[in-house]
Amino acid sequence: MYKMPGAGVGVAGGGVGTLAATGADVGWWLALGVALVLLGIAALIAVRRRNRRFSRLDG
Repeated sequence: MYKMPGAGVGVAGGGVGTLAATGADVGWWLALGVALVLLGIAALIAVRRRNRRFSRLDG
């Protein structure tokens, strides 16, 4: 596996930063990013619908 210069045990500790920097398991990072974006869009749609419903009750 390729190691970036300076990505040794003392610098990154072999944690998440090292995995992301070396490109290990990039598919998991992409899947996580897509899932977070979709969850954010779903939350925005739900909040908009709720706000519209409450604004109709006030009027």
